[in-house]
Amino acid sequence: MNFKGKGCKNKGITLIALVITIIVLLILAGVTIAMLSGDNSAPQKATEAAQKDAIAGAKDEIAMEVQEALLNYYNNTYVKGNITEGASTQSVVEEAAGRAVENAEKRNSQLLESSGVSDNTITLNTKSYTVTGTIEENGGITWSDTKASTGDSGEETSTTRTVEVDSFADLNSKAELPSKKNTIVKKETEGEEQQVVIPAGFKQATDSADTLEGGIVIEDASEDSTKKGNQFVWVPVEQKIKFHDGEMGVIQLGRYDFLGDLDAPKEGKDVIEDYFTEISDESGARDIEEFKTQTNKAKGYYIGRYEMGKENENEAVCKAGVLVYNGIEIEKAKEESRNLYNDVKKGETTIYTSDLINSYAWDTAIVYIMKCDKDGNYYAYQGDDIGKLSNTGDRGDEKCKINDMAGNMQELTTERSSFINERNAIEPYVFRGGQYADYYWCAGARAHLSNVIGTYYGFRPILYIVGLNA
Repeated sequence: MNFKGKGCKNKGITLIALVITIIVLLILAGVTIAMLSGDNSAPQKATEAAQKDAIAGAKDEIAMEVQEALLNYYNNTYVKGNITEGASTQSVVEEAAGRAVENAEKRNSQLLESSGVSDNTITLNTKSYTVTGTIEENGGITWSDTKASTGDSGEETSTTRTVEVDSFADLNSKAELPSKKNTIVKKETEGEEQQVVIPAGFKQATDSADTLEGGIVIEDASEDSTKKGNQFVWVPVEQKIKFHDGEMGVIQLGRYDFLGDLDAPKEGKDVIEDYFTEISDESGARDIEEFKTQTNKAKGYYIGRYEMGKENENEAVCKAGVLVYNGIEIEKAKEESRNLYNDVKKGETTIYTSDLINSYAWDTAIVYIMKCDKDGNYYAYQGDDIGKLSNTGDRGDEKCKINDMAGNMQELTTERSSFINERNAIEPYVFRGGQYADYYWCAGARAHLSNVIGTYYGFRPILYIVGLNA
């Protein structure tokens, strides 16, 4: 049987067809990429739509809150004849709008940020948009058109922003505080750039000085009753400030010899005094190297304005006019200080934290006071009113807005001593400053002991910036 083979045709793709296919795929890929990226991309449009919805929702919340507040105002005050006709309702609207903005931010924390009410102006910020509302004389609100936000305040990865001010006195309004980010505030003094970093959630206190030399006081502006109102004072380092003799100079972060040269911190050894000369270290601190590095980077740190007090019997606070928090073990003092602001974060990044005061923070604060206050020998000051324990801030020993480093209670620190006493027992705990019961102790005093539980001993927190990215 004879078989005839059938011819076979090549059914593979030709080179021309392959090139055309690749070109078509590239075009499709380009279109897809364009749709998924850029200012007009589908995800971007969806994000912007969500931001607009958040703004619209916030405006509705504000309108309802204001309407209710005005109704209550007229019912409870105006109708009863307790005010004169035509009185301004701006303050009523401003308070109601503030509550509404806070509630809207809590519910839309991923979209609304740095929003607030100040000077009869309502500001709603998202990553891409800014809307402002002006509170009129009669309490009405006129809204602006939505516009794109500028600056770095909307960058999701940013933990800080930088603003310039003419004077630290107008810090809050110029920096739009409190903010959800650490805010670097800069100004010029006699040709030198000065700065203070305001932690997220804080604002400048009403009685703050308007210069670094006088003491910039910040206050917790959160709604957390256990933290709201805590106050701290900025201690500037590694930047030129004006000393009390009129000269511009720099304070370095360090441990100081108060009997020697105050311009030269004595790194790695103890402050030398006639009753305490042995070597000590900072093994009790949260992370002393982090504190030093981050403080120099931020050009300052915060010291508690007051000794730690107790509010409502069991809440540790750093406020004026409360009972002092004394009779406490050193580990409990560290715990309370750290829990005050324990690694505050933006996203995954820690942006500031708190700790019990360390030797660097204590010594540098004393030098700051001596350089900027007219009392140039504050380290030797012993305080007044011996024999009486006072509530926080009641003694009147306030220098550069910092209270009671020379009196009231001696303060526990994270510093550790290697001293061994005559009974061959180590006395590891180091306390600083003066106390209410003895003239012997002064602001620069440093001593060690084995047991620190007693009415003489209190403690003070510090707060320092960690996550600067500007």
